[in-house]
Amino acid sequence: MEEGEVPVDGPQGMMGWMRRLMAPAIALVACGIVLALLHGLSHGIDYHAMIRAMRRTPDRLLYWSAGATAISYLALIARDICALRYVGARIPASALLLGSFCGSALGNAVGFGALTGGAVRYRAYGAVGVQSDQITRIMLFITAGFGVGLAAYAAAAALFAGKTIARLLHLSPMALQVGGIVVLVAVAVLVVLCRIRRAPVRLGSWTVEVPGAGLTLAQILLTAVDLIGAAAALWFLLPEGKVDFATFSAIYAAATALGVISHVPGGIGVFEAVVVFALGSKVSPSLAAAALLAYRAVYFLLLLAGYELTRLAGKTNKATERVLRGAGLLAPIYLSVVTFAIGVMLIVSGATPAFGKRLALLHDLLPLWAVEMSNFFGSLAGVLLLFVARGLFHRLDGAWWLALLLAILNLGLSVAKGLAWDEAVVIAFFILMLLSTRRQFTRPASFLRQPFTAEWFVGIAVVLAGSSWILFFAFRDVAYTHDLWWHFEFDEQAPRALRALLGMAVLALALATGQLLRTAPGRVEPPTGAELDQAEKIIGDQGRSEVVLALMGDKSFLFSTSGRGFLMYAKRGRSWVALYDPVGPREEWPELIWRFVELADEHGGRAAFYQVRAESLPLYLDAGLKILKLGEEAIVPLADFTLQGGRWSGLRYALKRGERDGLAIEMLAPEVAEKRIATLTRISDAWLASRRAKEKSFSVAAFEPSFIAAQSVALLTQGGEPVAFVSLMTTDQRKEATVGIMRHTPDASAYAMEFLFTCIARRLREEGFERFCLGMAPLSGINRSPLASRWHRIAGLVWAHGGRVYNFQGLRTFKNKFHPGWEPRYLAASGAIGPFVALADVVALAGGSNKA
Repeated sequence: MEEGEVPVDGPQGMMGWMRRLMAPAIALVACGIVLALLHGLSHGIDYHAMIRAMRRTPDRLLYWSAGATAISYLALIARDICALRYVGARIPASALLLGSFCGSALGNAVGFGALTGGAVRYRAYGAVGVQSDQITRIMLFITAGFGVGLAAYAAAAALFAGKTIARLLHLSPMALQVGGIVVLVAVAVLVVLCRIRRAPVRLGSWTVEVPGAGLTLAQILLTAVDLIGAAAALWFLLPEGKVDFATFSAIYAAATALGVISHVPGGIGVFEAVVVFALGSKVSPSLAAAALLAYRAVYFLLLLAGYELTRLAGKTNKATERVLRGAGLLAPIYLSVVTFAIGVMLIVSGATPAFGKRLALLHDLLPLWAVEMSNFFGSLAGVLLLFVARGLFHRLDGAWWLALLLAILNLGLSVAKGLAWDEAVVIAFFILMLLSTRRQFTRPASFLRQPFTAEWFVGIAVVLAGSSWILFFAFRDVAYTHDLWWHFEFDEQAPRALRALLGMAVLALALATGQLLRTAPGRVEPPTGAELDQAEKIIGDQGRSEVVLALMGDKSFLFSTSGRGFLMYAKRGRSWVALYDPVGPREEWPELIWRFVELADEHGGRAAFYQVRAESLPLYLDAGLKILKLGEEAIVPLADFTLQGGRWSGLRYALKRGERDGLAIEMLAPEVAEKRIATLTRISDAWLASRRAKEKSFSVAAFEPSFIAAQSVALLTQGGEPVAFVSLMTTDQRKEATVGIMRHTPDASAYAMEFLFTCIARRLREEGFERFCLGMAPLSGINRSPLASRWHRIAGLVWAHGGRVYNFQGLRTFKNKFHPGWEPRYLAASGAIGPFVALADVVALAGGSNKA
């Protein structure tokens, strides 16, 4: 096997593939169940009657439905206000609108609302100072409040309309009412307990602070308002007088609960099946289906309008502008979802019949071939948008341009294929959204070169399968024959839809096959001499001295498109680990981070970034990575390193004691260090032998003669005999120096290293350096608070009791003698458990193992 390839043989490889295929398999099963439910319901639905009912819906009912939907959205925002009060956070109104509205909307549209909504809120609320543990508690409070509120709402509806619901569902009225009373009593007891109990509640390894009774009750009531608004939005669209609101509320609550449990995006299919089934004896399935379609349309249009209003507020409100920038700009995520939805709309439009009157008008305006080609190519554009949506998620400029081109093209195609004015209006709004967010799509890459996951392909396959079912449902009265494919007439809509469906399937298959057969780039190979020279030039032009580790030659390089920046990385198992933040101008960093994430994903691996800085975390969060704190790095501000005053007495004593022991320091320039390499080798070998250790690599400097000879070296002698040395990594800017490799012989003075570091700091200060980096203290600064994450608690225990394995506290104590500032360092990695696996692989890489 070539280096860089991902092994798939053996038990571990097979288990990895099984885990990766599990989610797509579950999605396919869910799709099959939904299609089976829809197929069972479709027997009582007449497509043309459903469409006529939709078109005849009075405008006033649509306005009432939109108003009720707006009330539901306002309740969602109010629920976030309660959750923020629960965690004691205060944020600007702009951040609240962005996090609550977009988080709830995307959670409903994409599914897995707690995860999706949490990711959006992490970006929006995190940008204004809300901590990650607080955001976790916010999501827990909102999710739990929704569950309790939904139960209370359903119970109250069952009490008010128990007899009617019992007749509809053939259940016992007494059982429904008793069940409703029991649920409401349980909710009341919960509120009382929240008032009585103040101590945190432990749920396994989790510690949850109990909210007050007022907040709990408010969250339950706001959930009820949210559900009342959403239920009313659909109830207004049903035939008037067929079902009372109390009865429908109970049906809506049951449908919502089952939709949430299914985790199908938006509960599509499951929600509709429950509503149509429950209303079967009151409302005809065709009319119920028409109301449901109108309800979905109102929700989607208000979703677009709400996001656009939030974005426009950012242009007139500086606080919102800051929130949008700090949150990594949610436009790519939002537009990705909208683009996928637009693609679905075009696909379904191509598979369903146009209105007869509109076709009759087109008959006098356009030739038949124009109508046929418009329907065919409009459907193909829908398939392309499903693929483009992923490129927009990754902020690719090529995807943005293609989405804009397809949208503009479909403005004309939508009109030409059947005067689909409503479709054209949605596309026009989509074009405005694209134009207004142009600045967020700046990554110069082709959308076809990005990796497409199995889940994405399954999603596209589900859309095509669903559109196939819709086609056969809409044209089930048309007898199928082989000649049907070759019928070309204005009123022959079934053959036109069949041809469009075939074209869509062929295009999707071609794009998927091209993805599967493309050559996988980015194999892990040692850097060439030219690459090392290029990296050395980039390193010299910037100020971070730690990145000189790139010149050890044990890490591969990924250069930016412009060649002005790079990142260094190594691979072990499925972990692709980049060391530090990218090197070079900061404007090059987003491209490098995204390309590295995609490179790892192409090979079926996980991307990880080791020892990244706090100020760069938004870039990794935007790439969808999870963050773990690793520890803190000690950085000595040399302007304050005067050795004057009481706090420096320990170092002054170390200098005096070292002088009594005959210690002296000699600074060796790189050309001199190269000549003294034999002396340095002897000290290094003695140090390794005394510790029974071997050379490290990756994140730890190793004794490589060519690497050491390119640096300045501080050599310590004792009685004229060399006993220790420290190499110093610096750049051409000469503002920061970082400890490279340090070694000493077993017989060196106990004060040797303290004396040596003190002398180095003084010398660097004299030469005009500003910072002296002593390296990271692992697990330092990770607190074990009651609400800390599991990782923080484990890390805190290791810090407190892991001294027999590694002297964590002793290392920080030594570095504290130099009174440094402590800066946090983090690990960013993909996957749920990816950070922990990647951390284990980093330890192995640092230990000298680079097993691919």
